[in-house]
Amino acid sequence: MAQKSLSVDHKIRNSRTLLLQLAEQRGLAGLLHGDSPQSFGTRYEVRRQLEAAARQKNLETIVSLASQQCGTDVGSEPDPDWLSHFLALAENIRHPAMQQFWASILSQEISRPGRCSVQALNCLTQMTQKDALLLQKASALGCHFGDDNLRLIFGYRQKALLQGLRQQKINLGKYRLPYAGLMQLFELGLLHQTELESGELTTLPPLKLVLGQHRLLLDPYRKGVRLLYYRFTATGNELAALMTEPAPADYLRELADLLSPLGRLEQTAG
Repeated sequence: MAQKSLSVDHKIRNSRTLLLQLAEQRGLAGLLHGDSPQSFGTRYEVRRQLEAAARQKNLETIVSLASQQCGTDVGSEPDPDWLSHFLALAENIRHPAMQQFWASILSQEISRPGRCSVQALNCLTQMTQKDALLLQKASALGCHFGDDNLRLIFGYRQKALLQGLRQQKINLGKYRLPYAGLMQLFELGLLHQTELESGELTTLPPLKLVLGQHRLLLDPYRKGVRLLYYRFTATGNELAALMTEPAPADYLRELADLLSPLGRLEQTAG
């Protein structure tokens, strides 16, 4: 019991020390040190300078990371209004992983202006690192078919004359995208919340699925097959296009296993 008490006290001291460190970093530790010779106004000025220095550090870090990502290809100057908005938002990004992502946006915008809209930047400011990882997982599982909209396939429905309605689904949670994660992407406006189904698949032309560098070509055996999917929003499409994680090999195998009973399936890469 005494050992447990010591452990709890140790955690409390650590929490108090951590809070003190955070307060000192943000210029908010005046009352934590007892009576301070500085007035509240003076301490406010110190805090304002610390915050300004932190914002400057954030921007310089992001620009430095973007410079490392820029290559020797010919670039173009981004729209000045876009760049001003980008800098106004990016100056508050402190997390190293998120700074890396913002740097990627900047480097890609210089390579090809217009890739990321102001609306997408505004959405990005609402995202935590966990949210960004969820979007990265969703984009890695996403595919294109029919048009340029990214879709997240999770199953199919098939109407058969004798068997009625047949349905098969993939458990996206196996690929670190649980339903709670999908709900978060819905809330952020990156995925449409409604479960959608494709039009009935036809043999001419066969269905072509594009997952990054992988291609699946499905020639259905019979009629009545419709794919089930979530569709990315316009903002979700923009931000997902900035992600570089490839489709997991086990997901590709499971998707192929899901579709192969429906018809002749060809797989290619590159």
